[in-house]
Amino acid sequence: MRLSLVLAAVAAPSTLAFPWLRPEGIEALMNHPEARKEIERRLKAYEGAESNKLASRQVNTGLLNGVTTLLGGTLQAVLDNVLGLIPTDGAVKGLKKFPEANYPYKAPGPTDQRGPCPGLNTLANHGYIPRTGIATVGQINAGTAALFNMGADLSSLLAVGGAIDGGDIISQKMSIGGPDSRVGVLNGALNSVLGTPSGIAGHGKFNEGDASATRDDFYLTGDNISFQPELFKQLHQQALAKGDGTYSVDAIKEHFKNRYAASKAANKQFYFNLPSSAVVMGAYYFIPGFFSNGTIGAGGVANEASITSFYGAKPTRQGAWKDPSLTYTHVPERIPENWYRRATPMTIPEAVAGILDVYLYAKPAMGGGGADNSWVLGPLDIPNNPQAFSCFLYNAIYANFPSELFNTFSLVQTLANFVGGYLAPGYKALGCQVNFPDASGQGTSYADTYSKWAKTYTGEAKTKAVGSGWYKK
Repeated sequence: MRLSLVLAAVAAPSTLAFPWLRPEGIEALMNHPEARKEIERRLKAYEGAESNKLASRQVNTGLLNGVTTLLGGTLQAVLDNVLGLIPTDGAVKGLKKFPEANYPYKAPGPTDQRGPCPGLNTLANHGYIPRTGIATVGQINAGTAALFNMGADLSSLLAVGGAIDGGDIISQKMSIGGPDSRVGVLNGALNSVLGTPSGIAGHGKFNEGDASATRDDFYLTGDNISFQPELFKQLHQQALAKGDGTYSVDAIKEHFKNRYAASKAANKQFYFNLPSSAVVMGAYYFIPGFFSNGTIGAGGVANEASITSFYGAKPTRQGAWKDPSLTYTHVPERIPENWYRRATPMTIPEAVAGILDVYLYAKPAMGGGGADNSWVLGPLDIPNNPQAFSCFLYNAIYANFPSELFNTFSLVQTLANFVGGYLAPGYKALGCQVNFPDASGQGTSYADTYSKWAKTYTGEAKTKAVGSGWYKK
């Protein structure tokens, strides 16, 4: 019985949030001897880590305390003194120069996954995460900390969202691009039953959305992965017009405002709703926030050399960067020469403040296109200060777990409280009031309680917008 509860708890987030993991797949998983053996092994490893004070300290700092102890690479990312914990030999002491000799650039091979995130593509091209583009949450935590100085709280939020949403929650693996048979329970052995995870490029999920800075909307071309030179040209034009030749925050905000308007006008299935819309807006802020040569706001400059290299945007004419008509082609993403990463870690509070800055500048309507070409509203009362907005986003992440499948499972109380319990530490660290609906003792009526609560943070668009139809599969 105890193992069944653990199996359900580990598999539940994928099942409840993302219907490609079907109920019959859960049953097959729970009855599969190799899967049971693997989860038993991981359970024992987790329990052993719990008894270790060092691991326990790491657990209590992670967004998903408990789960993070299973993820190789997370420990170094969290214990690095960028978070004020135990100093290590790799701790950040001011600016650090890149590229590093131990992480040479290599172009991706024909079977290597690359996706819509230039940062992850760069990490894979230099070997900070596996060059295959198939990575665990812990590997992404360690890689983003090493190259970009991303705080472990922020990397855990993004990477765990990717694993739950488009990867395999048991192995913690995901593709940084599209679907891949190497990802899935028992290395994909049960994908015929469970379905093949979509990868982080899965449309409309946590880490991917419409109105991207340099990628097309999925509905328009069916390709939300490939770099679009024309969109980068538009970004370059804003760097000249708004950023005085740099890809500053002002430049990226104007580019987002234009991209949102263009996507909404052209895309009949346009979907821009929390929490995925926050990740999209965050990706805009990450352009100067992570790719600047040095720490943005502290002397770092988001210049042409650094931004084009991280995006793989190759100008068709050298020495013409001041020309707004300059065009680009695409090459694999790589670290620029003589580049210095930010000296201070970007944690969730800075990222949320950046997202809010982008949002308040463009004032994009949250929601999605309806079946009758109407606009279905997302949440209405979105806070306009960073602390309150942080708490709102955490609730939106939990509210993104749809209630359609709740009545399928007899362990609904355990499953719902499992998800809520692991999100709660992040709330508390930001001073948020934890107000997840409590499933204890509610039985099947919890679905109704949850649905009413979730509308506050996702609005009607979550279930009624055409572009969010994957929720109903």
